[in-house]
Amino acid sequence: MILLLSRLSYKAMVKLIPGYRKEHRSFQIRLLDLLHRMFTIVLAILGPMVVFYVVEDWVLFSLGILLLLGIGLTLRQALPRYWQQIQLFLNVGSVREGERIFVDGLPWRVKQINIFSILENPVAQISQRVRIDELVDLKSRPLRKEEPWFPCVRGDWVLLSDGMRGKVTGISLELVQLIERGGAHRTYQTADFLALSPLNLTTNFRVKETIGITYNLQQESVTSIPDILKTHVEKRIADEGYADKLLNLRVEFERANTSSLDIVVIADFDGAVADLYNRLRRAIQRWCVEACTENDWEIPFTQLTLHQPQAVTP
Repeated sequence: MILLLSRLSYKAMVKLIPGYRKEHRSFQIRLLDLLHRMFTIVLAILGPMVVFYVVEDWVLFSLGILLLLGIGLTLRQALPRYWQQIQLFLNVGSVREGERIFVDGLPWRVKQINIFSILENPVAQISQRVRIDELVDLKSRPLRKEEPWFPCVRGDWVLLSDGMRGKVTGISLELVQLIERGGAHRTYQTADFLALSPLNLTTNFRVKETIGITYNLQQESVTSIPDILKTHVEKRIADEGYADKLLNLRVEFERANTSSLDIVVIADFDGAVADLYNRLRRAIQRWCVEACTENDWEIPFTQLTLHQPQAVTP
């Protein structure tokens, strides 16, 4: 009867008290909820004791007294930690609703604090339920709009530091799954995935390719050759249908290398063609070779000079 009345009174509070169902409840509503829970527990304990006393069942009444004494001694030792949990429940502790917290190697937004609290990562679209006592030793802090939550979302193309490039098809607390061009799937543990510093290509990306020419073109390498090469690359990009995805193109002298004078092609593309990242890299190299062929620019090969000691004459 006590539990039934408690349940009915709780439903009445939810319906009659404004703001009881809000995502972030006020301190007064949280305090009322806590008092209701504590009052229910006290009545659930005292109810059987009253029954034992009324029916004069002194054996069960004495056992109940001993049980309450044992619970009291236990609570005395655990009271500091319970007090911290009460502060968290009232949203006045070290972790608060709507703030940012770091758990299991990921940042989380504290969506709801209750006996079982809800943490969510809004970008990765994952959540987890944790007991309130697991939050006692943690600290949260206010959110900032520009703070990152996760390096990608489902559907993004990413390039990992191990050379893996793929489309993100699944994100969970434990695993991240990628699909390569061609259909092969690869799965990483979430911590390992983040440790590989994923480069998100979907937001826009840059391709840098270098072509070397011989030293007999030293004067032209810093004057006319970059402009001619840029014009050729722009034309080939338009011919192959990538002009509307090209955001910026620069061709510059990069450095005087050991066996060549290096010219770098820097192209920024829209993230819509992120799945063609490697194809675009190969295409730029091909266009550079075409320009060298058309303009008779020699592409040198790596040269190695050997020095042999002179023979000693007797």
